[in-house]
Amino acid sequence: MIDPRNTQSVVDALGQSPLDAIGAAVRDTRTDLKTYRTTLPAMAARHSQRGILNWVHDQFFAHVRAQFEANVKSTKVLDREPTRDIFVGQNFRFRFKKHASDDMVSSYPTDGFLAFALQDPPQLIQEIRLIGGYRWDPEIREIGTAVLSARDGKKSVLWVVELAETAAGDSDVVHFQPQTPDTSLPALPQIVESVEIEKDAGSQ
Repeated sequence: MIDPRNTQSVVDALGQSPLDAIGAAVRDTRTDLKTYRTTLPAMAARHSQRGILNWVHDQFFAHVRAQFEANVKSTKVLDREPTRDIFVGQNFRFRFKKHASDDMVSSYPTDGFLAFALQDPPQLIQEIRLIGGYRWDPEIREIGTAVLSARDGKKSVLWVVELAETAAGDSDVVHFQPQTPDTSLPALPQIVESVEIEKDAGSQ
């Protein structure tokens, strides 16, 4: 049995490869955004907040899918819009979204999302539902740290870890290790446009 409220219990059961997949996908999406802005600056500048978020999410999920399918054992992908889920083994189900500074994620409160946001109680057969993603700064429109979170209800965050990129010894291998977010300083206020609302439960 896995306790979804216990960060270490979940991380230990999950293993390193899904953490690396999420971290690498965020890193590669950040590179995509930089390339887009450098190559087509005028076009990139035309985006609304919602428009650039949709663009980023599409690139992010493409990288997530590629990373999981190539590097994480027992991966199954459900990609039928509006639902984009990845299953790992028999216990883990992921969705992928941007996280605000307060760790909230945006989704219409559909029955599907509300069911996903609730956790099964610890039992022999259970599904741990996690959200992988990145912090998004809406003021400068930049991708921040890779994160993994669990919640039990749309607005009840159980825990969040940031995935810090670290080199594995003297090798060229890079891992993304879970770190507790620094909450010693208050979060900066965010400016969020009214259009920053997703069209469906599977976006961003």
